[in-house]
Amino acid sequence: MLYPYATFPERLIITYSDVKNDGSVHVNFEQPTDYGFKEARYTLPTQKKLFSDGYTPKEEQNLERILNNNQELIMEMAKETGEKVAESN
Repeated sequence: MLYPYATFPERLIITYSDVKNDGSVHVNFEQPTDYGFKEARYTLPTQKKLFSDGYTPKEEQNLERILNNNQELIMEMAKETGEKVAESN
């Protein structure tokens, strides 16, 4: 499941996953285009790109900068989200 993190004025939507068994969190970037969506997914804490479809190399650099600047908060939010889900079960 993906949870909302942020939406930017240029319609860039950032979501994050639950903490995976290996301790990683997937971060998804999505942005509407005239023909559908651009999408990229990275994993934290390694910041490894899992895939990118539609983004230019320059745009990917911007996504990676956003990811780097928000890594701590996203990881913290994913852990808290997981704890809340576990409590509700």
